[in-house]
Amino acid sequence: MSGTPRLVVLIALTALSFLAIAGALPGRALACGFVEAPSDCDEGSEGGGARWMLKRVAAAVAADEPKALQDFTRGEAGFRTADNYVFCVGPTGTMTAHPNPILRDHDVRDLHDETGHYFIADMLRTAKPGEVSEIHYLFPRLGSTKAVPKTTFYTRAGDQVCAVGSYDGDASAHDQTVETSAVQLRDRLDKTLPVALRPTWNAYLEAVAHEAAERDATMDRLRDSVRRTQALLAGTSTGAASPAP
Repeated sequence: MSGTPRLVVLIALTALSFLAIAGALPGRALACGFVEAPSDCDEGSEGGGARWMLKRVAAAVAADEPKALQDFTRGEAGFRTADNYVFCVGPTGTMTAHPNPILRDHDVRDLHDETGHYFIADMLRTAKPGEVSEIHYLFPRLGSTKAVPKTTFYTRAGDQVCAVGSYDGDASAHDQTVETSAVQLRDRLDKTLPVALRPTWNAYLEAVAHEAAERDATMDRLRDSVRRTQALLAGTSTGAASPAP
């Protein structure tokens, strides 16, 4: 490898690392595809993180569908962030991949939001291979029961309809600036990087994905611990004996 290409990769990786660190100060990794990026990886538009992740979803299903569905459900291999997750529906309307076990392995064609929008049925009817479609509906975040506006991008991958969504209006102006820069840099490298340097680039992306997944898993465990502690304290408080008269 000549000195010039090596220098280009080093500068690019350093820049992406800086952007990721800068964005991670509030606890979020900002590389496109590993967070709910507000800017498209191609156009700088809203929902770019979901769109970019969906490209990886289609490739993973094509390579090894059973493993891909398992990774999507478990949120492994970079397929899960704070608010971005992958879900897939099979040809019979069964949810084949979803982080919520309540929905998984069930027929979800009748799933609809509080406005009466049967969004799963619409997705199954309109999804096309090699084409990303967009749909809007109300759906609660993981761990919540309050339905909020969500934009989901979906495509047909093999016999699956797979999707990644973004909850509307999540990103702050600061996040948008940092994430947009990371998205644009990453997209340029994806398109122009010499073939000989792609293994190094792909290894870096996998490392970032792993780090983001580990951080999200740690935060999930922390939140779960806090909830259990709060429940324990509430039970102790309500069950405490009254003082003797």
